[in-house]
Amino acid sequence: MFTLVMVAGTVATIGKNASAQAHDHAHEGQAHGDHAHSGETLAFQLPEWKTMHFDDAQKAAQHAETVKKLGCEVKQGSHAGHIDLSYRCANWKTLEVADHKLADQWSSWLAASGFDVSHSHIDPAFGAGPEAVEFRLVAWKQIHGNGSPEEAKLVDQLKRIGCDVVVEKHQGHSDIRFRAPTWRDIHLADHAAAGQWTNWLKQNGFEARHEH
Repeated sequence: MFTLVMVAGTVATIGKNASAQAHDHAHEGQAHGDHAHSGETLAFQLPEWKTMHFDDAQKAAQHAETVKKLGCEVKQGSHAGHIDLSYRCANWKTLEVADHKLADQWSSWLAASGFDVSHSHIDPAFGAGPEAVEFRLVAWKQIHGNGSPEEAKLVDQLKRIGCDVVVEKHQGHSDIRFRAPTWRDIHLADHAAAGQWTNWLKQNGFEARHEH
């Protein structure tokens, strides 16, 4: 376990009592009710090797240590007086942080470091309840909209359950893209509501399951 904090626009790794952690987000075999809803969670991936050049050995070491802690593969070399640091993260992983401010800082740092980042928020109304529905949609799904009330409701529902949603309007219609690349969950008040949400998710292209 480790704690990651932002320092002057960079990342330093300190301590052993973690307020943030990176891990593979695999739910297979996970006991129902194991989900934590405190703080915020980011998802990130970098499937292709990213190479950064450093003239400062200390900054290179700091960056290398951080991406290693995030679960990346790391390679390092040097030539012409500078350090080449290469890293990748083939599978989606998650990073749990204490609050929204840290989530924004980490989202910016990860994006600047070449990662594909998923940072969204689940409506608090779905944060508690005895029935849990898990879902994911790894690849972006795109649909064409026409500005109808049904389209607006779909976008609102997707955002409320914590999906990444992008709406681009052009030439009289909208292109709506959405995804949830790591397993996420919503909590419902009863079995019927959980069943309705499971069906809705599947109809819209998600993997979804309702654990009893």
